Amino acid sequence: MTTVTARVGCAALLAAVLTLAGCASSPPPEPTTTAAASNASAALPVGPDATAVLTPIAARPLSPEIYPVLGADDRLHLAYELQIVNMSGGRVLLDSVAVLGDGDTALTTIPQADLRLRLAGGASGDAFGPGQAADLFLDVTLPADATPPQVVRHTFAVAMPDGATKNLTFTGVPVAVSDQQAVVVAPPLKGKGWVAGNGCCDAVTAHRGATLPVDGTIRVAQRFAIDFVQLDAAGQLYTGDPADNASFPFFGDEILSAADGTVVRVLDGEPNQPPGTLPAGANLQNADGNYVVVDIGSGRFAFYAHMQPGTVRVKVGDQVKTGDVLGILGNSGNTDAPHLHFHIMDGPSPLQSNGLPFVLTSFTGTGVVGDEAAIVAPFAPQAPVVPIDAATWAGPHRDQLPLNLQVVDFGS
Repeated sequence: MTTVTARVGCAALLAAVLTLAGCASSPPPEPTTTAAASNASAALPVGPDATAVLTPIAARPLSPEIYPVLGADDRLHLAYELQIVNMSGGRVLLDSVAVLGDGDTALTTIPQADLRLRLAGGASGDAFGPGQAADLFLDVTLPADATPPQVVRHTFAVAMPDGATKNLTFTGVPVAVSDQQAVVVAPPLKGKGWVAGNGCCDAVTAHRGATLPVDGTIRVAQRFAIDFVQLDAAGQLYTGDPADNASFPFFGDEILSAADGTVVRVLDGEPNQPPGTLPAGANLQNADGNYVVVDIGSGRFAFYAHMQPGTVRVKVGDQVKTGDVLGILGNSGNTDAPHLHFHIMDGPSPLQSNGLPFVLTSFTGTGVVGDEAAIVAPFAPQAPVVPIDAATWAGPHRDQLPLNLQVVDFGS
């Protein structure tokens, strides 16, 4: 069948059924997959033709599989994203999305008001315009001892306020759930009062929301990433001039290898930035500042970013052990305050990789930051005491992921 024939036939059919248009629009680029992911995807279920419907939207996952991880809330998190495209000629509203597990049992149903939906290009509003795309951020949680489903599917309730068909509900878009366990790594820092900034999983933080189109493929390398900043004994992030890196007591702390492995990438020489504002001229090549990537085996790579210039202590090819010093915590790259950016990914490139989950061997929770504004720029001349909800996720944790804004203590 030629391209022209396909367009004509599809347009006529859609016009008759849903008054849709543009069915031959190019689909979004497929994510890079591993052989294991491809094998899993090949076994995904397909709905029966008898119940198939033409739909005004098309959706696909931004990663080949969903990677479960046990969070510090004692819940198993299935954090993933769907890209949704309006294939119709009119506006489309998502009324709700249900995530279905084995046997099409509903794991969760999310009403419109609670959908974490971000329209492409920074557009505002709840409706998709014709041809418009959006990212839907999902975080399905299960009991800690639950067996995750092998596949999830999705039921979409769609409203078309401008079309002949006003409402439609359909089920599809299967996504495989990986049976791979989250890698267990040691904390990459020492000491007390570390805040897991921009962490997983329910909020669309700077990390979860970093769905970046790199060389034509959308990458979500930072899905499980954490920006570690530290509060002092008084509960403050800094003392003195907030425009001076030295006012942040943890500026200069040692960054430790979280696992044994081989150093495969190093960048050094990027200057520290003054705190308080993001630097001008940041690009993909310098956004992470000075960094180290370590191959920790089994297709996983540990990433440590924003080190001080001239402090990287390893070179490509070095073998490192858990606890070895890799460099010194700094404020280089696209950053507005000193911190350690840490994540695990499925390739050596900080840009062209997919984010993988990890859990830390042990840490002690001391609460959750109650007001995120107290730890992000712009900074007040006098550092506030950061409010902490001391009861949430408190106590010892083993083999769990610190969650967004959790305050944790590591060993000395």
